[in-house]
Amino acid sequence: MNLNKNIYYYFFLSSLVTLAFFLRFYKFDEVGFWGDEYLTFTLSEPIHNYNFIHNKVLASGDLVPPFYYFVLNIYNFFFGYTAHSIKVFHIIFGSLNILISFFISRLILKKTESLLVLYLLSFNVFLIWCSTETRVVSFALFFQLLQILFFLYSLQNIKSKFFFFHIVLLFLLNFLSLTVHPLSIIIVASQFLFLLVNNNRKRKNIFLVVIFLSVIFYILFNLDYFIWSLKGTRLAHNQLTINFFIGYNFKHYFNSFILGGIHLFIIVLTCYQIFKKIVKSDYLFYLIIVFISTYIFIIIGTIFFTGLNGQKYWSYLVPIIVIINIYYLREIKRNYLSMVIIFFLIIYTFIIYLDKINKPQLRKPDTPSLIKIFNETNINYIVSENYYHFENYLKKGYKDFNKKIVTEIEINTLKEDFWYLCLDLSWAQVEGSYYDEIYECSPKLKNIYAHKKMNSIKLNGFVITKYKYISFK
Repeated sequence: MNLNKNIYYYFFLSSLVTLAFFLRFYKFDEVGFWGDEYLTFTLSEPIHNYNFIHNKVLASGDLVPPFYYFVLNIYNFFFGYTAHSIKVFHIIFGSLNILISFFISRLILKKTESLLVLYLLSFNVFLIWCSTETRVVSFALFFQLLQILFFLYSLQNIKSKFFFFHIVLLFLLNFLSLTVHPLSIIIVASQFLFLLVNNNRKRKNIFLVVIFLSVIFYILFNLDYFIWSLKGTRLAHNQLTINFFIGYNFKHYFNSFILGGIHLFIIVLTCYQIFKKIVKSDYLFYLIIVFISTYIFIIIGTIFFTGLNGQKYWSYLVPIIVIINIYYLREIKRNYLSMVIIFFLIIYTFIIYLDKINKPQLRKPDTPSLIKIFNETNINYIVSENYYHFENYLKKGYKDFNKKIVTEIEINTLKEDFWYLCLDLSWAQVEGSYYDEIYECSPKLKNIYAHKKMNSIKLNGFVITKYKYISFK
């Protein structure tokens, strides 16, 4: 019987892991990059040393740490500097994040409960979008989840002969996670806070010293970036709103008011149980410290420093919320209502996936179709709005793109037809920045005497207008 149970367990486990990877790779290459992703592409061009990447990133004004771009720079050198290849890099990490979340859940939950966590995270639309985003999100989440996992492993193996190995690995993961993204400091600080309030932990002082040293080493090895980032101006976006204080971004994390509301209600009950000292799991207590510390940091940091209310900054909250809530439903409230809620979460999470997966919060331009139109015509020249990062991405990101991109001042020297290209989407998605209808797309240069404007074509993110060359005798 035990053998049969194990066979079924590993069958479901392997099936769900495969499903998680499939859902993130499915049709991933049918859309292009948006504004910030163009910058990722430019800053990760191979192959350069770390100092070159460091200076290039700081000069660009991008707040993402240089280490991320340096890793991408090396990856692009070995696997190809293309839009397709860079997407694969992020999707692999985004998929591995689901697996790491499962390992975290196994330290707290039983086997079947961990499978439920794996299912809910596999179909979570927010995490799927994060996985396909060509930004630091999924890469940073990978190290943040490893931080959590190996901190719990270290606590579990205090008496083990491998304890020294675990504590060294924890130091390295804390250091790397901070280097990849400094907002990982919340997870490090939560380790420190957990140990301070937990007086029964053996080798507590060793943990505290290692955690403290990981922060010091991060600051020393990233001092230039650390000082530069502190000098930055306050971000106008990602500010606190009344909606934040009503739902605390749960609607965004679960892409549904209903799902978000259920998860928020359950986690509030769990926090109440923790403070009533009904929950005995130290590991769960640590996750709740991370959860609460994150929201305190978002509120205080946004009020006094800069906009920190970007949901993707805190994507590690999603697996934490799901693990905590499944623990509550299956361990604290063993009754008919909890089973009904679990069944509802299973069904409704799948329904939300089907409904929302093709309606992303960040709409992506249809660059593959744009290139297909260009390649199916005999027009050799493209005139764009002179957006450098986009042009660099278009020319180098797609190997089948073989057209020439020229500036507007060169139009009157062209003795051939050309396409004029307009972009809907630039750096920020605000109302009016992304059009569904066709609009006037023509050069700002008014004196065009050798070309006649023809038809325009609308795609997601673009309008292109054909200009026909008129020969004069």
